Amino acid sequence: MEKEKNDKNIIRIILNINKEVLYSNVNINMAKNYLKVLISSYDSFNDMPVQSCFKKYQVVIDRFILNNQTFFLIVIAKMADCNNCVKAIRDEVTGLYNRNYLEFIKREALPINMDKYLSLILIDVDNLKMLNDTYGHLAGDKVIRIVGQAIKKGIRQKDLGIRFGGDEFIILLPTKDKMATEKVVTRIRETIHEMAKKHKIDIEVSVGIASSNNTFSIEEMIRMADIQLYEQKIIKREQKKEDETSGLANEILEIKEELNKKVVENGNNLSSIEILDLSQRLDDLIVKYLE
Repeated sequence: MEKEKNDKNIIRIILNINKEVLYSNVNINMAKNYLKVLISSYDSFNDMPVQSCFKKYQVVIDRFILNNQTFFLIVIAKMADCNNCVKAIRDEVTGLYNRNYLEFIKREALPINMDKYLSLILIDVDNLKMLNDTYGHLAGDKVIRIVGQAIKKGIRQKDLGIRFGGDEFIILLPTKDKMATEKVVTRIRETIHEMAKKHKIDIEVSVGIASSNNTFSIEEMIRMADIQLYEQKIIKREQKKEDETSGLANEILEIKEELNKKVVENGNNLSSIEILDLSQRLDDLIVKYLE
């Protein structure tokens, strides 16, 4: 109930480049009145995001570009309902846009140019749970910050970087060029690797890419990218199993050779502690390999 109350008290408005209202979660006339009273003093929206206070209201204005069209997102709230309205559209940990922002811009109210293309990159941190379990949640937060910083460094001004939730990130690019999209992914991967090495932490990510292909549906693109990302995770998992199996096989051969060597050195004395220890290790490795 408290969330519903706050949702009603926070006004969300989307404008086009001409400052015309395209979407509002309140009556259109009410939205225009809010804009007239609270935004009239702004001559331009050049410096984004803008956050200011007027009487009992707090106002945040942010700009985004989608398919080469410029839009403005306005968030208006009473002081009591929003101590920091930037949190309504920005992720606190990474500084990227948050899932709320994605929900705003993907509404059908936006007049997206269907002749344009949109590409979507979905990034997921593979080993965040292991890092949290091993080093604690502070380490997990550091990983999220590093990935967020890498995304901000790797994308252009006209691209949108969004923390989709948890350890998942989305990037929207106004392009149909697969190579250009893959270059962005490469830049982000390289930056993550450099920053992770600097902080002495191992960060592994999987990536999925999808294109609108003239059918603008962000939800469908997310599903397509998620399938590709999941396939990448399966390949990694199988490769890891193969590497572990290969490592076990090599270790078994090494211990077997060492055991044979010790048997020859000790003649018939097969009860020596060293030989028994090697035999036990060999048995354990064989069982593990068979599993």
